[in-house]
Amino acid sequence: MKVTNLTTDQAVLTEVGRRMADYRLQRHMTQSQFAEAAGVSKRTVERLEAGDSVQLINLVRALRVLEKLDGLDRFLPDAPANPIDLLERQGKVRQRARPDARPDDDATQPWRWGDEA
Repeated sequence: MKVTNLTTDQAVLTEVGRRMADYRLQRHMTQSQFAEAAGVSKRTVERLEAGDSVQLINLVRALRVLEKLDGLDRFLPDAPANPIDLLERQGKVRQRARPDARPDDDATQPWRWGDEA
């Protein structure tokens, strides 16, 4: 089954559970052996494979045993850096100028066009 944005939440959980069971069986592991290797209860493995909700840490532990944890980088890669965040990380904070201010503004002198003799 192909998982898309239109797939229901329950269908996604069921598909993840089916795939986890398939990988476990390819490794010739029982649910009990898999649970012990992952550091979770056998009931947690049963819930995971049935498509029931489990804690995220238990999914991470199961993926680690199946050597599929690196798959997280493919389905949820790092977000691209925001240019403003990059500037702030470099210590350069963007400052906004006042709309009525000029860099050479001197409040003690009257304003001139600059072409007076």
